[in-house]
Amino acid sequence: MNFDNDDNDFNDDDFSGDEGDDFEREIDAFRKSPLFQKAMEIHDVVDALSSSLTDDDARRYVSTIKESSIIIPAKIAGAYGSGNWLICMQNASLIRYHAEYLHTATSGLKMFTSADKNYVKVLRDEMEIFREMFKEWVQSFSNLEKDDYEDEWGLFIRK
Repeated sequence: MNFDNDDNDFNDDDFSGDEGDDFEREIDAFRKSPLFQKAMEIHDVVDALSSSLTDDDARRYVSTIKESSIIIPAKIAGAYGSGNWLICMQNASLIRYHAEYLHTATSGLKMFTSADKNYVKVLRDEMEIFREMFKEWVQSFSNLEKDDYEDEWGLFIRK
C-alpha cells in the first residue's frame, strides 16, 4: 500500500471553511478546559515521577502509570467532542478507572519504590484536585439531550 500518492479521499479543502473553523474551536475549547489542563499537568507529574525511579522500579510501574496518564486527557477530549450522553458516560467511566489507578498507585510508589516522595505527594494531591473537578464536569452531562440509542450492555441507563 502506497501512502505517498495524492489519490486519496481527503484533501485540505475538507477541513476548511465553517466546518473547519468549528472543528478548530472545539479543539481549542477542550484544550483550554480546566479538567483537560489538569489532566495534562498530571501527565507531566507522572513523567517527572517516572524519571525518579530506579530501573527495577520503573519496570514495575512506569508503563501502567504513563498509560493511565495518557488515556485520561484522550478520553476527556473524546467526551468533549461527542456531545453524546452515552459516549460522555463511557469516557467518564474510563477516566475514573485510570484516575483511581493513578491515585492508588501512589501508595505502592511511596511504600515499595525509590520514587522521589515529593513527586508521589504532588501526584496524590493533583489526583484529589482532579477528582473534585471531574465530579463537577460529570454533572454537566445532564445538560446533554437524550441519545437516540441505548447502551446495549445496560450499564448506562438514562431516565
